[in-house]
Amino acid sequence: MKGFREELRMSVFLILLTAVCTLLLTSANLMYQGVLHEKVRALRMEILRGFGVDFADDAFEAVFEQYVDERGTPHGTYYYFSGEPRQVAVTTAGSGLWSVIELFMRIDLDESEMRELRVLSHGETPGLGGRIEEPAFADQFRDLDIGDGVRLVTRRTGARGEVDAISGASVTSNSVMTIINRAVSTIQSEGDSR
Repeated sequence: MKGFREELRMSVFLILLTAVCTLLLTSANLMYQGVLHEKVRALRMEILRGFGVDFADDAFEAVFEQYVDERGTPHGTYYYFSGEPRQVAVTTAGSGLWSVIELFMRIDLDESEMRELRVLSHGETPGLGGRIEEPAFADQFRDLDIGDGVRLVTRRTGARGEVDAISGASVTSNSVMTIINRAVSTIQSEGDSR
């Protein structure tokens, strides 16, 4: 009888512990979903502003649906603008040296030029690969001809699509180049289906 009571007490304790842990995890997930929703909303507002669309905050969702065709792929999300000039914004990610590198790009499809590149997140080495988030690195991509893809080089030759790599961070530089070129290739292959 004593063994039965111990087992019952242990079972009740485990059930209560499981319930408390489940409640805590559910609460954390709900809070995370709210933060994620706000992050996505802010990104979408920024995309519309980048496309040059004016909107009131309370009418944002309807305006976004009117002007943007959102397409998800295994490598990222593509936001095609339905107005003029033809543009696409892209959030995409890939492996860096130490982490996943997440990028945001805005591309003018008519001119085949990148208008904006921004690093959304990374965990690369500060002072080396971490320099990808510095404005000087991102500014090189503004109005860059991407018709033949992007090449990060140690010495520019004047060829289309060349950008200075980060000295001492060749793996991170090559990762950024691969992520961008994969997105550009996806856009170019979808060009015929749009």
